[in-house]
Amino acid sequence: MNRIIKGTTVVFWFLAIAFSSLDLASAQEVNIGVIMPLTGKVAAVGIDTLHGAMVAAKEINDEGGLSVGGKKSKVTIRSYDDEASAAKAVAGMQLLKDRYSVPAVIKGLSGPTMACLEKNERLGILLIGFFKHPDATRQGNKLVLRHQQTTAEDARDNAGAAAKILKPKAYAMISDTSDYGKASAEGYEDVFQKLGVKQVASEWFDERTQTDFRGQLTKIKAAKPDVIMLTAHDEASSGVIIQAHELGIDAPFVVTTGFGVTAEKLTGPKLIEGYMRRIEFTSKIPWPPANARYRTELYPAMGFKEPAAGFGISAYASVHIILQAMQKAGTTTDALKIRQAVPLVVPLPEKYNTTGVTAFLEDGSGVIPGGMGVYREGKLVPISLK
Repeated sequence: MNRIIKGTTVVFWFLAIAFSSLDLASAQEVNIGVIMPLTGKVAAVGIDTLHGAMVAAKEINDEGGLSVGGKKSKVTIRSYDDEASAAKAVAGMQLLKDRYSVPAVIKGLSGPTMACLEKNERLGILLIGFFKHPDATRQGNKLVLRHQQTTAEDARDNAGAAAKILKPKAYAMISDTSDYGKASAEGYEDVFQKLGVKQVASEWFDERTQTDFRGQLTKIKAAKPDVIMLTAHDEASSGVIIQAHELGIDAPFVVTTGFGVTAEKLTGPKLIEGYMRRIEFTSKIPWPPANARYRTELYPAMGFKEPAAGFGISAYASVHIILQAMQKAGTTTDALKIRQAVPLVVPLPEKYNTTGVTAFLEDGSGVIPGGMGVYREGKLVPISLK
């Protein structure tokens, strides 16, 4: 008799699992877009962003899917490779809307994001991400959420910290030609000019195509700066640093948040010892609970070959913000109602809170914690600026 009861229990258990899987398989889809460079020189940023969104979608689907208004939905991530091109990003946004009716798209790079902001309201698409252009939230767009400090604010923080800790008399800049690089350069110049630190060189490059930076670095070396302010993303920024060491440049670099895990891996700890960088919640050590869970459990379970980085950790939180806002708003399609519900769901529960966003202002700017750090044996160690 006991064997019959046990057998029946097992059968019911398997049936429950089967019907649960069947329900989700037959459920309607909620599509969320990711438009980022997935090929080319800055592909590492886009691929990590896509991975983070996929991690969040799988997590929700494994828990039974998204429940809104009593209906279950499967969360699906729809990606488009914009190759870091503004025109292709806009084309991708139109395609994802036409093909999948996406109510929200995750963005990252500032240039393509600014182009998309010219059209997203008309398409009914909420743009959310770690883009840093200050104008993204200054133009009255009602469908934009930025959970990062602006590039200009980052640059001012970096320059102020460099002046306080390194006490330079002269500085040089080497920057990507994008809006990201231009806004950073303006921020550095603003702070250093006020502090009386002399600019001795300013060089530019296109991180989408350039791999040899020796020409620019040779000019910087001749100028003999006390510190070099570098603005670029992973592969380009690591290339600049590696080639600077090859040329015998010993001035320390201050890097941006675009210098992520991939760049750290490419340069190695020895080359970046003593370099400075902003510490964000995504790169904070020891890891906050959600970040630790993402890095040690959720991400490894996906089997991706690339290491987890801050871009994906940001995207993971973006997906959870969108999904929880959908639940609050009672809709999976109305981008404006979803946007209006976002302030009600941040900060996220500790389990999902990988970015530390405490609030979103009316213009869409996120309120986040941060600080400055210096690389010691490959790890970004917080420093006091008091």
